[in-house]
Amino acid sequence: MSKAPEPANPMIGAWRLSNREGSARYQTGRDRVAQIIEVALEIILESGYQALTLREVARRCKIQIGAVSHYYKSRAILLQDVINSVMVPFSENFRAIEHAPDATPEQKLERIIRFLLEDIRSRRTTRLFPHLWVLANHDDFVAKAVDSIYILERATFTNLIAEINPGLNAAEREGLAVFLSSAIAGSTMFIGFEKPWGQHLQLYSAITCRALIELVRTVTPEQIEAYGWQRPDIGPDWRPPTLLPPEEYDALVAGALALREPAAD
Repeated sequence: MSKAPEPANPMIGAWRLSNREGSARYQTGRDRVAQIIEVALEIILESGYQALTLREVARRCKIQIGAVSHYYKSRAILLQDVINSVMVPFSENFRAIEHAPDATPEQKLERIIRFLLEDIRSRRTTRLFPHLWVLANHDDFVAKAVDSIYILERATFTNLIAEINPGLNAAEREGLAVFLSSAIAGSTMFIGFEKPWGQHLQLYSAITCRALIELVRTVTPEQIEAYGWQRPDIGPDWRPPTLLPPEEYDALVAGALALREPAAD
């Protein structure tokens, strides 16, 4: 089966939720886009990305297919906005936590870990993200999208890691952030929606916070080197391994940095 054409700019970012043609000027257009995205997400949660078609979205919205294709020329472009819409609450919560008054960096990190673990319990996250992980093995666009999602998550982690443990260099901070992301995301099969350990989230969260925060707080470059890490000189232009071209990675990180600014009153 042939892939849908990849959007011209496949970059994912919560601040990039598209104002599709005709949607920015009129409230009815914005409402229509929101309806299309909501229905598309529900299709993916129910039956997977393979079931997502513009025709099926139109059928469920009870509109003509032309009313969908007016905003979305392919399901890949629609998926981009679905993912962006899911990422919005993550970015908003991360920003609120990062700028919480009188909270230490360790307390902020704990709040983010607990927020992510709690979110895993939702039907949306339990069903959407593992599906994206599988799809990323076969679809280049989805692979870049998933890479972008976790780059954004790690941008928050690395910022807090730098405050908690300033002795680590950029590569070590990023590697530690990858470990935090994978440890939390890997919990989905155990504490996710309708999973057996979900009812014991309090215990699981306590253990996870203790283990991850203590690791961030105490690990040293020498300890990492003792297990085989050969620490190179890291220059200012260093980038972590990514599927994104350098210019897209830089733009994504710049957007994440902008999001970390406090929300306007």
